[in-house]
Parts: sequence; C-alpha cells; structure tokens
Amino acid sequence: MGKNIRRYSPIKLSSNVKTITMPNVRYPSEFKYLRADSKPNWNQRVRTKEGEAGLISSKPPITINQNSIILDALEKITKHNIRGIIVTDEKERLRGIVMATDLVNYLGGGEYYRIIEQRHKGNIYSAINEEKISSIMNPMPIFVNKSQKLVKTIKIMESNGLGMLPVLDKNKIIGIITEHDIVKHLIYENNKDLGKTVKEIMTRNIVASYENDTLKRVAQLMSLYGFRRVPIISYQNNEIIGVVSAKDFVSYFGSHRVFKEAISSNIEEILKLPLTEIMRKEVFTITDNEDIAKAAKNMIDNNINSLIVVNDNKEAIGIITERDILIALLMG
Repeated sequence: MGKNIRRYSPIKLSSNVKTITMPNVRYPSEFKYLRADSKPNWNQRVRTKEGEAGLISSKPPITINQNSIILDALEKITKHNIRGIIVTDEKERLRGIVMATDLVNYLGGGEYYRIIEQRHKGNIYSAINEEKISSIMNPMPIFVNKSQKLVKTIKIMESNGLGMLPVLDKNKIIGIITEHDIVKHLIYENNKDLGKTVKEIMTRNIVASYENDTLKRVAQLMSLYGFRRVPIISYQNNEIIGVVSAKDFVSYFGSHRVFKEAISSNIEEILKLPLTEIMRKEVFTITDNEDIAKAAKNMIDNNINSLIVVNDNKEAIGIITERDILIALLMG
C-alpha cells in the first residue's frame, strides 16, 4: 500500500501553505497536537475495539541500565529503530525513559546541550562516552499497568502529550505501548472508511528546514516544536525534497558514521555539517480527499508517524500525524 505514496521527486509547496523555519520563543498554539475546542469524549469506536495495555503493547521491551553511557543509548535506538528506550536499575526496575528527541536535545537541540558545553567543553567523544544516560532521562516516567483499559491508556497519553508508555505487571516491565500500536489496534483490520477526510484534521502550517541548514538547525527545530520529523525544503525552488527524523539524527551518531566523517572532536564543528548528510529523499504523501483510515494504514505499513498532504495538483498543502488520527478517532 505504501508504494503508491512514496515520492523521491520534489513536491511543490502550495502558495497557500505557511512554512515555519525560524524558531520562536513561544510554542505557537497552531502547532499544538490537540486542535479542538472541546475535550475528547472517548467515543464508542474505541470502546467497541477495547483492549488491555498488556495485549496491545510491543514486546519484548528494549531497556538500558541507568549507569550506561549516552553512546549505548544511541546505539540501541539505532539498532532497533525505536523512538525511545526504557531505563532500568540493576534489578530491572523502571527508573526512567529516554526518547530519541531527548538525545537530539542533548546533541545540539536544546537545554541538555549545556551539559556538553559546560561539562565536556564541546568534546563529542567525552560527551557520549563519559556522560551517563541518567543525566538526560525522564526520571519520573508515566506508565500503565498491563490490565489498563485502552480508553484510560489513551487518555493518559493525550493529557500528558506522550507518544509512548512503559507497560508494567506489578514491578516488572513487560512492554511498551505507543500511539502507533494504538492506531494499528483501532483501525488496521477495519476495512471501512471512517467518514472523515485528511483535509479535515491535517495541520495546514508546516514546520520545516531548508536544505542548506545545518544539523544544529534541524535539531533546534525538533527540540523547540517537539516534532519527530521535519520536512526539508529546497531554498531555490521552494519544494519539499526530503525529510529528517529524530531517529535519522540519532542514527548518525549511533551508527558511528559521524566518527568517520568528523574532522574535529568539537561538536560545534560537527553540527555545522549540512542536514543533507542525514536527510532521507523519500517523502511519503497522501491526497487531502482520502479517508483518514487510509492515511493511518499508510503510516502503519511504512512505519512512519506522519504524511505530507498534497492536493490534486500534487502540491504540498499540509501534514497529518498519527496523533492527529488518534485524536480524530476519539472525538465525537
């Protein structure tokens, strides 16, 4: 199914779409994931597809010890192609969680970067081989019990702005449940349209980077806006030519590729590299008049969390994410 929406050629931006490429001090309200005037009412569609967190979650969970170094987390997220990793102690008890976006923040995107500047004096080798993962983990992660009902699990996710939760059986970690898992559970086997089109729930403003921006620039955008994927725009033609994800950024370090290409141990020199070094040229799209069920299935089949929305003229007019679909499924 995904083959008919994967594009390697540039996608022209519609003149009506607004692209945001310069960070603002405040998080703009138009980019908040929950774009609704009322609270979700957790409607009947979810209740008829009810399930428990333990059954829906991905297993086995990928974990890392709290005393492990940053490089270990980079390598594990790269190897397993996951969005985050559970942090445990010696007895395998839950102690925290680290997302790919936290690592982007640490390596040049946000407040965690000060650790590298102040404690490691900008040295990349010291920063990833000596700093422990506990320095940047969330030490108080929200989790759910394996018997937690789906409606409650989703409510916890959305009210806290989380895309991933550890699943516990008493004190034992048995899995991870993500937005991806839930969307798949709710509609993957549903062959019917859901009666709502992509254009009804998509975001018409696109946060993007230009192709001549740096690794640091795209890391700052991800950290500021909280997005895991950033479209890349051609400076000359104003066309979308690729995408950079948080996992792409992490993989550049976790695969050790950065060490082969870096000309200095100074991380600032590394972050000056063009983001095209890690950009993926494949861009997944969907037309605005398609039902959101097709959008969800395309994301599931291609293991991605967003699609560029195009009109009948193949012009980009917005973006739709898994969270948009999940909220649409829940709203009355």
